[in-house]
Amino acid sequence: MNPAQTLRLALRMLARDARAGELRVLLSALIIAVASVTSVGFFADRIGRALTRESHQLIGADFVVSSDRAVPATFVDEAVKRGLATTRAVNFPSMASASDGLAANAAASVDKTHLAGFKAVAAGYPLRGTLRTAPDRNQPDAPTRAIPDPGTVWLDEQLVSSLDVKPGDMIGVGDTRLKFARVVTLEPDRGASFFAIAPRLLFNISDLDATKLIQPGSRVTYRLLVAGEEAQMAGFVAWAKANLQRGQWIEEISNARPEVKNSVERAQ
Repeated sequence: MNPAQTLRLALRMLARDARAGELRVLLSALIIAVASVTSVGFFADRIGRALTRESHQLIGADFVVSSDRAVPATFVDEAVKRGLATTRAVNFPSMASASDGLAANAAASVDKTHLAGFKAVAAGYPLRGTLRTAPDRNQPDAPTRAIPDPGTVWLDEQLVSSLDVKPGDMIGVGDTRLKFARVVTLEPDRGASFFAIAPRLLFNISDLDATKLIQPGSRVTYRLLVAGEEAQMAGFVAWAKANLQRGQWIEEISNARPEVKNSVERAQ
C-alpha cells in the first residue's frame, strides 16, 4: 500500500470515527482535562501569592533593612527611586515609669517602673498589616492607620496593668514624659524575641531624641521597612544585599520568621 492509499484509508477511518461520536467524546475529555489543570494551577498560584502577602504582615513590610546604627540614607533614596514605600522604626528595651499620683507633691510621689520593649515609629508604619488600638483597657478595639502623635505614647494592655495608668496619665520615657493616649491590642510585626515578648511601648520617632535613651552601647535596632510591587522589590532586594555593611542585616519571612515560611510552604 503506497503512502497515498494509506492517507486515504486514515481519512476514511477518521470520518467514520467522527460519525460514530467517539472523537467528540475524546475531544471533550481533552478540553475538560486541560481546563481543569489550568484552573487548578491558576487557583494555586493566586492562593500562594495571597499567603505570601499575608505573611509579610508579620514583619510589617515586604523587606526590612536592620542595623545597629541608623540605616544610611542611600537605602531610602534607592527605594524611593524604584517607586517603593518606606518607613522607619527603632526598637530597644528600657524602663517605663508612672507616678502613683498619691503624694501631696511630685517630689514625694512614688514611681512605678516596668521593663518594656520600646518602639519609635515614623509615619506610614506598618507598611503591611494594621495596628489595632482601643481607648482604654477592656474596651472594643479597631484598626488604625495612624501612629502616636508627638508627645503621646501607646501602651499594650500588660504595661497598662503593670503601671496602673489610665488615658491622660504621663509616662516617663527616659528624660521626657509622654501622655498615655491609647492601648495597643495588636501589633502585626511583634515578633518572638525576648524583648518582643516584653510589654510594648509605642511612641512617635520625633520624640526619640528628647528621651536621650540612645547612648553608646545601647541595645538598639534601627529598621527600614520597605514595601511595593514584586518587580520593583526584586531589584531593590538585590541592590540592598549587595550593599550591606558591617552591623547591617536583612529581615525577610525566610529568616525573620522561619516558622511562618515553613507554614506557607506546607500550605502551598
